[in-house]
Amino acid sequence: VQINAGNAASLALSHKAALTNVQSISWASNAAGLSLVTQNSDSAGNQVYGVTTVNAPDLATQSVFSSQVDRVVTVAPDGRTAALVSPDMNSFTLVDLADNNKVLFTSTPGYLVGYLSFSPDMKYLAVTKMEYWEVVLIDLATYQEVRTLTGFSTAAPVFNASFQHSPQWMLWHARATIQLQEVETGMMGPVFSHEDFVMDYDLTADGTLLASAAGKTVNNNYVSAVTIWDTSTGGEIRTLELSGPANALQFSPDGKLLAIAVGNELQVWDPVEGKMLTALTGHSDMVTKVAFSPDQKAISTSGLDNQLYL
Repeated sequence: VQINAGNAASLALSHKAALTNVQSISWASNAAGLSLVTQNSDSAGNQVYGVTTVNAPDLATQSVFSSQVDRVVTVAPDGRTAALVSPDMNSFTLVDLADNNKVLFTSTPGYLVGYLSFSPDMKYLAVTKMEYWEVVLIDLATYQEVRTLTGFSTAAPVFNASFQHSPQWMLWHARATIQLQEVETGMMGPVFSHEDFVMDYDLTADGTLLASAAGKTVNNNYVSAVTIWDTSTGGEIRTLELSGPANALQFSPDGKLLAIAVGNELQVWDPVEGKMLTALTGHSDMVTKVAFSPDQKAISTSGLDNQLYL
């Protein structure tokens, strides 16, 4: 049964597993499994970067990949392609986790690599340059560079750019500013400005709504909040006032629900109506990651208690 506003209050914990220091949760596009990027230390204090792939819904471990050299950045929607960056950020590598960790592609592009993200349709790999306001798009069918996106600029020296859930838009983020850019045309969208640093943000799959977590002033009071924006006009649709800062958030695949991690809770909201539908407890420490399954039948969370919940 798909999760919706009518049944969200009936959500309950179905499975859980122990997993330490989860950096990201990526569902495979067929909803058959999850990939958990982790970062830990060995007995000598060396960093160990890894990906644990688990089945859904039983969370049984399918594979484990680890690296003591390259940092794992993300896993693609195919559930098997991992993107890694070298310690000096001079090169990046794509690895097939389902084929004995076979190296698919490696590149030393001549600039520092800031971030890597896959488009939801697996058409592009976006490579963010560390020292320039540029994103290079690589065609995943040919591994050729096809386009460089530019046009974003703020006063902040630290920025990021990535795909979210819409293949149409690149999201640029620098401290308190978010801006969308259409991938194929390079057209820049509205600028979304905030009073405070943006903690997390997400875009609906159809690209119409943006949710951003940042403190703001409401009725002369500074509150923890998530703002829902209309991406076509840049205007605010709704402010969701929270009991504490949002550590993570994500829209449901149909864009009608918003999962928000607040403290130890997973909250599910109707973002347009501004109504919290349920608050799930169980984690013994802060929830740091949330992710809807692509079929909208489950939500996964991980937290500082080193637990993965479904």
